[in-house]
Amino acid sequence: MKEILNDSAIIYCGDNIEVLKKCPDNYFDSVVTDPPYGLKFMGKKWDYDVPSVEQWEEILRVLKPGGHLLSFGGTRTYHRLVVNIEDAGFEIRDQIQWIYGQGFPKSYNISKGIDKKLGMEREVVGLSSSAGMGGLSKKHSENDRPYCGGIPNQEKFHPITAPSSDEAIQWDGWGTQLKPANEPICLARKPISEKTIIENVLKWGVGGINIDDCRIELNGEIVPINKLENWSGFGEEIKPDYEQEQNTVGRFPANVIFDEEAGRMLDEQSGISTSSGGQSSLGAFRNGDIFGKGKDIREKINPGLGDSGGASRFFYCAKVSKKERGQGNDHPTVKPQSLMEHLVKLVTPKGGIVLDPFMGSGSTGLATEKLGFQFRGIDLEEKYFFIAKERLGF
Repeated sequence: MKEILNDSAIIYCGDNIEVLKKCPDNYFDSVVTDPPYGLKFMGKKWDYDVPSVEQWEEILRVLKPGGHLLSFGGTRTYHRLVVNIEDAGFEIRDQIQWIYGQGFPKSYNISKGIDKKLGMEREVVGLSSSAGMGGLSKKHSENDRPYCGGIPNQEKFHPITAPSSDEAIQWDGWGTQLKPANEPICLARKPISEKTIIENVLKWGVGGINIDDCRIELNGEIVPINKLENWSGFGEEIKPDYEQEQNTVGRFPANVIFDEEAGRMLDEQSGISTSSGGQSSLGAFRNGDIFGKGKDIREKINPGLGDSGGASRFFYCAKVSKKERGQGNDHPTVKPQSLMEHLVKLVTPKGGIVLDPFMGSGSTGLATEKLGFQFRGIDLEEKYFFIAKERLGF
C-alpha cells in the first residue's frame, strides 16, 4: 500500500477494504465516488464486477450516521450496485440521472454481420465519423471533418456500406444497443443514530442536503416581492396580512443533471420561453376554475420568476472547462469537474471530510480541493494513483 499526503488530502494505492480498516468508526462526512460498473469496460480487470457488499459495509462503518453516499452506476448493472449498497445497511434515498450528449453508440450492425457470415462483399457508399456526427459522402475530403467535443480532426472515419444479400437487406438498419446518454447516481444515506434528523444533525453535523448552495442560477429579471393587495372570491374582499418574498436564490436542485451538449440539445427542442406565474396556494382556486377569477388571483400571488431561456435552465448543467479538455487524462470514465463539485457540495457540510474509495484519476479530490473540503482517496490501480497524484499537485 502506498500513501501520499498534503495539508488537505491523503491518497492511497491499495485495496480499499484494507485501507479503510485503519480508519475509525463514524469518521467521514460524505462519500462521493465513481466505482467499477461491472461491464468489463475495455477489457479492464478493475471493471469485472460492481463493488461487493463487504466493501460497502466497510464504507458504511467509517461514514458518520446520517452521512450521504453518492455513487455512479452503469445502466445495465445499476440494480446490482444498489442492492449491494442497500444490503450493506444504507438507506436508498433517491437516484440522480447524469444525462450527457456525447455518448458513442457501440451497437453491432446486424446487416453487416449477416453479409460477413455469408461471405458477401458490400459496396462502400460513404463515410461515417466515430464522433457520431453523421455520414459523409465520397465527395467529402479529410478537411471536412466536423468538430467533436471542441477538438477538431481527432475522430476516425469508417466506411458506410450497403447490404448485398437478401437477408442483409431484410435486417438493414438493425443493431444491438442504444446510444449511451445517461448514468444513474445512487443517493444513499447511513441510518441516523438519533431519534430525529434534527438531533442527528446537531450531534454529527450531517444528515441533510445542501439545497441553497446547489440551487440552479436564474436568468433575467427577478421580482423581489410578491404581494397580494386584495382579493374577491365570494363577493367579499379579503385583505391578507402577509407578504411572500420572491425566490432570488435559484431553482431547487433536481435529481436530473445535464452536460453542456445535452442541455444545448434540450434547448433546441424546447425553444426560448419566459417563466409564467406559479400555482396559487389558495387550495381550490389554484386551478383557476372558480368564478373565473383563479387566474387573476394566481397572477397576483405568484407572477413567476421572470427569467427566460431554454428548458435546460430548470436543471443543473455541468460544463467542461478549456483546461479539462487539454489535460491529457486518459482514464476512460473521467467526469467533468463541475459535475463532481456539484455532487460534493450537495452532500458535504462545511469543513467536512470526503471519501472516494474508488478514486480513479482523482476528480472527486480536485472538487474537494476547490471547495475547501478535506479528501481521502483510494485506488487499487497504480497507474491511476499516480495520475491522481499529479492532478492533485502532490
